Amino acid sequence: MDFGAVLIVAAVVAALIMAGGIVDVLRLGRDRFELAGKRRWHWVMLIIYSGPLGVLLYAAAARPQVIHPERYAE
Repeated sequence: MDFGAVLIVAAVVAALIMAGGIVDVLRLGRDRFELAGKRRWHWVMLIIYSGPLGVLLYAAAARPQVIHPERYAE
């Protein structure tokens, strides 16, 4: 496999990871983000501009708080 094919595969994998992250953000719903004190569109934009790194940040920082806001309430 030549270098061009590897780059194409890497770009497709990165696009699929980003698409999965955006779908997950949109699937959870605006009310759950508001309950956690987060803005959904911020995370969508972060994923769009940061790529797979944005998905990793979302999965580690925001997703647990959005799914279980009672655990993070003060």
